[in-house]
Amino acid sequence: MSRAAAGPRKLGLFDAAMIASGAMIGSGIFMNPAESARFLTTSSQLLVVWAFGGIVAFLGGLCFAELGALFPQSGGQYVYMERAFAPWAGFLFGWTLFTTIQTGAIAAVSTTCARFIGTFAPMSEGATRLLAAGILWTLSLVNILGLRPGSLVQNVFTVLKILALLILIATGLFWFKAPAMNLGPVFPDGLSLKVLSALGLALMPALFSYGGWQNLNFVAGEVKNPARTLPLAIISGVSAVVAVYVLSNVVYVKALPLAGIASSTKLASDALRAMVGPWGAKFVSLAIIVSTFGITNVFILTGARVVRVMAGRGAFFPAAARIHPRFGTPAVAILLQSAWASVLLLSNTYGQLLQYVTFGDWIFFGLTALALVVLRRTMPDEPRPYRTWGYPAVPWIFFILSAAVVANVFISSPVKSLVGAGIILAGLPLYHFSWNKRSPHEV
Repeated sequence: MSRAAAGPRKLGLFDAAMIASGAMIGSGIFMNPAESARFLTTSSQLLVVWAFGGIVAFLGGLCFAELGALFPQSGGQYVYMERAFAPWAGFLFGWTLFTTIQTGAIAAVSTTCARFIGTFAPMSEGATRLLAAGILWTLSLVNILGLRPGSLVQNVFTVLKILALLILIATGLFWFKAPAMNLGPVFPDGLSLKVLSALGLALMPALFSYGGWQNLNFVAGEVKNPARTLPLAIISGVSAVVAVYVLSNVVYVKALPLAGIASSTKLASDALRAMVGPWGAKFVSLAIIVSTFGITNVFILTGARVVRVMAGRGAFFPAAARIHPRFGTPAVAILLQSAWASVLLLSNTYGQLLQYVTFGDWIFFGLTALALVVLRRTMPDEPRPYRTWGYPAVPWIFFILSAAVVANVFISSPVKSLVGAGIILAGLPLYHFSWNKRSPHEV
């Protein structure tokens, strides 16, 4: 394998949009509105919370669209942190992504996929983990064999899961005849700090379900005509997901009362069962299998590109920078990523790690918005094929909202948050004593 740059740009607009939207749609929309509902008192509040979460995601997408067009190379936030702040800031993002966020997510969603396969073919816990590992490694092999095979899998499964959600939406909106909905007022007892706090807590599951669009920026170096394609793909992909998520919540509140939503552990299944009967639950299980299989693929495809860029700049094991001479993929980076994800999966530690550092995503989201502001000042003459709408308000609003998410998590789970912060900051001594002393190779 060589250290040469990755192969020619092969991802078109449709491919890129499928990555942006496919990385957002996992199992969250099938279950997380129930988590939101537990903090709320009316169905209208649930709709407002998920609509507002969509607005936040859209604002973030606008920021990433400009940065992706400004730096049309793979690496995403690793590159932005490095250029706006310092190399160690980029390293902390890459360190957190590799050790916990991306690999933990790969382990988690492949396990979810295996568990829902178990609803059709029951199996033991050990067999479930082995099946999850098999899913993980099968998709890793597909992505080693070429960008096109990995992208094709992504396109097919993203289309299928969007189609599944559209069937859910169409059933709820046009086929199911429910009594007149009583959504209730958004502020039944008036506007107060207590109500705003409850809405803020309800927003957390929505925001975590909306995350994922940043994965497209991880593979920006392999996107055709990135100056045009990246902004279009991010904005269209995020917009489509926001529309689908909000409409899915409309269906949930039409099918079930708020108390029924809040008490549900399998929300989409319960909603579809209420609308069409027992077969609806099986359809949702199949939809979740398709959705989690697809999102496992996109996490494997995109995360390895960040690892490769880190290695090429002297901030990771040098071998991870190598490109397969035949397939043109970061094969070593994919193998390392999947090996660590397998350790987390088989040791059953991924769930706890993700609890600790999931808020890390929002730390880096906020820093990315701040990086956009910094780079406007430090690189004022750099060509910007796309400029964020509403600048500077949009990045500052997204930064403030991201900071609010992180603060909310710290207040509600201080011990876990401190452990998570410790995991992130543990990368600093490693960077100081090892990685920053290596000779970088630009990729």
